[in-house]
Amino acid sequence: MATAKLPIKVMTPLTQTMNEVITMRSFTPNSRHTSVTILLVSLMALSACASKPDRRGPPTDRESRQGSRAQSSGTFMQPVAALLSLMDTNRDKRVSLEELKSGSQAEWSGFSQRPSATYFAQWSIENLGSTDAMPTFMSFDRDFNGVISQTEFSSQLEREFKRLDKNADSMLDRSEMIIAFAARQGEKSRGRGQQDGGRGQGGGRPPR
Repeated sequence: MATAKLPIKVMTPLTQTMNEVITMRSFTPNSRHTSVTILLVSLMALSACASKPDRRGPPTDRESRQGSRAQSSGTFMQPVAALLSLMDTNRDKRVSLEELKSGSQAEWSGFSQRPSATYFAQWSIENLGSTDAMPTFMSFDRDFNGVISQTEFSSQLEREFKRLDKNADSMLDRSEMIIAFAARQGEKSRGRGQQDGGRGQGGGRPPR
């Protein structure tokens, strides 16, 4: 005669406790006291399972150093400033307004036609590093007709030149092209005057 096999149930401490309470409840009267007891036992079991200690421990020295570097101060050059620095034809480490005009003319001669947004995107990638870098196509296209004229092109570069020329001497030197990052909160910025020459823009997220 074949013997029927019963399924094997895996009992965990939580299910065993619940089964014992339910079994006890079947032999006692259905009362409010029994329901409260079941609820309290369930909550205690769930709390015990959830309250596991965090064994990760304190951050390592490497993680601490990486966090410090991410918040430290520094300097950078805007993409348009890097473009203008290439117009220094006499190699005196400064860009004059005359050199800017000559450089703008040379850049414009590279276009075979008045550039549209698609055509201009390639120029932005090659000279500014990204189509999102300032100044964008919309910065040049002042009349919003979908193309950039030579006047719009040269005028926008001149506006960028004057924006960076903090002392308005019509000469753009290296200190004016540099922007300084803010130091960590609560830490005094050291050597800020040396980094930006007293003319850089301090603080905040660097513009693209």
